[in-house]
Amino acid sequence: MMAALAVLGAVLGLLLLLLAVPVGVEFRLRRVGAFDARVTIRWLFGLVRLRAGWPMPAAGARRPAPARRAKPGHGPRGSPGRALRLFGDAAFRRRVVRLVRDLVAAARLRDLSLHARLGLGDPADTGRLWALIGPLNAAAQGLARCELRVEPDFGDPVFEFDARGAALLVPLRLLALGVAFVLSPATLRAWRAVGAADG
Repeated sequence: MMAALAVLGAVLGLLLLLLAVPVGVEFRLRRVGAFDARVTIRWLFGLVRLRAGWPMPAAGARRPAPARRAKPGHGPRGSPGRALRLFGDAAFRRRVVRLVRDLVAAARLRDLSLHARLGLGDPADTGRLWALIGPLNAAAQGLARCELRVEPDFGDPVFEFDARGAALLVPLRLLALGVAFVLSPATLRAWRAVGAADG
């Protein structure tokens, strides 16, 4: 029994040690009609290096027909209406803004550039989304070596972006921030409220 506990402790210690090693990430993500991505990952101080890419489909390839948008407040539990109701909670919105700021600080972003255009096809829904995105957009303007421009589209459903940059991530710190967000009182209250409304 003691030997098993010792082995388990050693494995957990090794896992925590590996999660504490910084991971360097360089990325270029683009979605203008189709998705294109290039990502380079360096880990263990350059001993491990991975490259991945998702090229855009060939010109003329057929795109799937857009799904019919459900009315707000209806549809399955994972529907956009449910997410928008979550963001209707002011405390939850503030907690999301804090999470994004913490993630940006933890990621140690370098030379970040992001241009995006967002729209849900309904002016009211887009306005609620912009209530969250707008403050993040303003907060990012003060970041060094960061160019961020996000524009709302109140007429058409659209999600286009062009992002590039580099980051130095510590997985253990990101995991801690994610757990703290999920278990925060604001998140739990917002989920309970939405669940009660759906029930």
